[in-house]
Amino acid sequence: LKLQFLYFIGRMVSIEPCKGFWRDLGLRFESDKRTLMWVVIYHVLTIVVWKLWWDMGALLKVLSVAMCAFWSFLGATITHNAIHVPLFDNMYSNSFFQIALSHTYGWPVSALVPGHNLSHHKFTNTAKDAMRPQRMQYKWNLLNYLLFPIITASQIAASDKAYMMDQKDKNRPIWKQYLVEAVSFYSVQVLLAVYCPEKWFCVVFLPQLYAKYQIIAMNILQHDGCPPSHEDPVNNSRNFVGAFINYMTFNNGYHTIHHTNPGWHWSRLADAHNKLVAPKIHPNLDQENMLSYLFTAHIYPGKRLMYDGSEVCATNRNRFFIFCKPVALLRLRLWGLFSLASLLVC
Repeated sequence: LKLQFLYFIGRMVSIEPCKGFWRDLGLRFESDKRTLMWVVIYHVLTIVVWKLWWDMGALLKVLSVAMCAFWSFLGATITHNAIHVPLFDNMYSNSFFQIALSHTYGWPVSALVPGHNLSHHKFTNTAKDAMRPQRMQYKWNLLNYLLFPIITASQIAASDKAYMMDQKDKNRPIWKQYLVEAVSFYSVQVLLAVYCPEKWFCVVFLPQLYAKYQIIAMNILQHDGCPPSHEDPVNNSRNFVGAFINYMTFNNGYHTIHHTNPGWHWSRLADAHNKLVAPKIHPNLDQENMLSYLFTAHIYPGKRLMYDGSEVCATNRNRFFIFCKPVALLRLRLWGLFSLASLLVC
């Protein structure tokens, strides 16, 4: 009866439910086989590069690190999807998968919940949104993109700490899951760093740092120049509708429909965007190519614009942040280590 119910729900939302062996593992939808494949590819690639590191020339090392960074970033987009719609209907399978994702994009997965689900989605583009682009006020728009993850890191760390301490006091499952992810992640990081510092730094740390950096910076691309959701439920997000990026990132380019229905499975978003969003949204908010938009918006001509084309007047009040805020990334890392100490106290 449970399988029949899931099949009915899958048909109702145009998603094919899983069957056979994968169904027995608890995987909910056929399309998430590719999700699991992407995670496996990252780990296999990282192991291969680690193994062959000393036999590579300088150019091949650079290319290998870039490839690991790319697949780690794809793991970050999978993490984003997983904290909205779990892949499995089995609690233990989801817990194990989140541990695997923590090692894919380089951060305990449960730590995304307070900053993303409970802040960004609930208060999109408002003062309570920890990921709001409006806090960036450099006149040079490229700095708004490049420094956004660094400047927001301190608030993210503070909100994560407050949320997790509250969950600890209430003995909630997410606190225990976070501790498992953190202990697993930081233990492996320390072991690899001690075993071979150079390979850890180049093959693991740098690619995962890029993944975290880029998934935060995506908020600038997706929301800068857009009004809050409560003011405009359609034009609050920018979409990147190219086929390649959405295939590789599991439809993370369709951002407006995701904000409207954050509980929908990613495989439903493309059709829903075309039917429900595209006819209503401002044409400037449907971008075909993300790299092209990044170049024109932040490099040349590099003017900061509202979604309707009007220019944003920056105050340049961030002018000192470039010197003082890199410490925030260190604080974000130290918060992860704090969880290990908390486990010992518990």
